[in-house]
Amino acid sequence: MKETEAFRILGSADRQILLHELVRTDGGVAEEELARRVAARRHRISPESLSEEDIERAHVRLVHFHFPLLRELSIIEQNEDEVSLTKSERRDQLLKAASELEGWPYTVSRNPHLRDPD
Repeated sequence: MKETEAFRILGSADRQILLHELVRTDGGVAEEELARRVAARRHRISPESLSEEDIERAHVRLVHFHFPLLRELSIIEQNEDEVSLTKSERRDQLLKAASELEGWPYTVSRNPHLRDPD
């Protein structure tokens, strides 16, 4: 994956939050739970303070825009209702590019589950 493609993918705040959540969880997460987490972080409020409308809008964005792109690029995989990161070189390249972003807490060197693709 070229660096320009990685940063284009990371240009979406929702995708950055989604990737943060999947790395932080280090496993599969239900779509609805991801929608709740993305909405809470996007609106900077606690998950308990979210309206159902906020969660539904986040879910629609994830299902119709972000999941398909990340699946196509082999960054995520979905099994029934669960989403998880793949173990792929493209995923590692994307997360390495993400570690260069200000505020990205999961660098390759601090996460043993990620390998440096160089």
